[in-house]
Amino acid sequence: MKWVKDLKIGLLGLGTVGTGVYEIINHQKGNYFASSKERAIITKVLVNDINKSRSINIPPDLLTNDFNEILNDEDIQVVIAVMGGMEPEYSYMLAAMEKGKHVITANKAVVSEHMDILLKTAQSNNVSFLFEASVGGGVPIINSLNQTLRINEINEIKGILNGTTNFILSKMTYEGWDFDFTLKTAQKLGFAEADPTADVDGFDVSRKLSILSSMAFGAHINDDMIYKRGIRDVTRFDIDMFKNLGYVLKYLAHSKLENDTYYMTVEPILLTTKDLMSNVNEEFNIISINGNIIGELNFYGKGAGKDATANSVVGDLLYIINSEFKKIEIQLDKNLKNGGISGFKGNYYLRADVKDHDEFSLVLDIIDEYSIKKKMEFSGKKLYIITEEMNAETFNELAGKIKSANINNFYARIH
Repeated sequence: MKWVKDLKIGLLGLGTVGTGVYEIINHQKGNYFASSKERAIITKVLVNDINKSRSINIPPDLLTNDFNEILNDEDIQVVIAVMGGMEPEYSYMLAAMEKGKHVITANKAVVSEHMDILLKTAQSNNVSFLFEASVGGGVPIINSLNQTLRINEINEIKGILNGTTNFILSKMTYEGWDFDFTLKTAQKLGFAEADPTADVDGFDVSRKLSILSSMAFGAHINDDMIYKRGIRDVTRFDIDMFKNLGYVLKYLAHSKLENDTYYMTVEPILLTTKDLMSNVNEEFNIISINGNIIGELNFYGKGAGKDATANSVVGDLLYIINSEFKKIEIQLDKNLKNGGISGFKGNYYLRADVKDHDEFSLVLDIIDEYSIKKKMEFSGKKLYIITEEMNAETFNELAGKIKSANINNFYARIH
């Protein structure tokens, strides 16, 4: 497919991100679209309700609730999919590529679940499938990772990949807020959804880690294969203790490849105050990749939001335009083993709420089974313990025994 003077685009979805994309392109908010002699324009927008009042000025004849109007329009060469959810967007992406249209998306759920099929469909139909905005919002990580892979073998990825949880932990750490109040504040400010499950329980982060690790390691690693543990149980008491110990709590995604085995985890991690990632706050993200030649590379920026995500979507569009529709080849053909979390180890912080002497003794007995050396403090019916270094699987077994005794607790590995 070659460039035509007036590149016509179909836009699926006119929510927060879709609105941002429309403004950059059709309202010429983006510098390229305001100054370029050649014109790229959105000619059809798929919405659920054509008659809904909207925050932007958009001609009614551009709106449709029938995807086939976009699919069967031979003048539309690029489809931008920013609806969200699994279906029908996944099916729409496949249908568009099978019709010879390039597809750009910000949908992390679809990409992490069906990355292999989407890439194969793009390759077999000689079109591009681009998904920069599915991971880091405004952080240009996908294209950067792809460029790095041309020279380097990537053996490790870690980072703060969710603006909502980073906002929550930042406010708890530096403002003294508790978890529930901070979450409600994040929802009021638009940083968190009404249902925050995907954010605070790790699904959003694990989907992003799935995408990055699949690219880096050369095999499709489904989100379901990733261990994830959320941050709902962290309290102000924990935060105060972290400060006393010289640590900062962050919600970290981490994957690494050793020979033909990968290890992946999404969980709360304690970092020293000098660690680069411990100083990334609010809605900002940081992603670190490690190559065998280049070493460690860090990418930092706003991880979410209308403008940041729309910027990445339109960046993919410009890639298609400026490279004359040259495809990005991503191979996912390696046969790798899932090592779970067995590749991670460290000292652990544990806080257990004990109501009486029996629970106090029970927690200590469980700890003694796994960690002979430990530091301990008891205050206000809360038992704080730092264990000796142990494997992540081993400590999860320990924590499971405490949980089965119906004792409230929170734990984090010290990195």
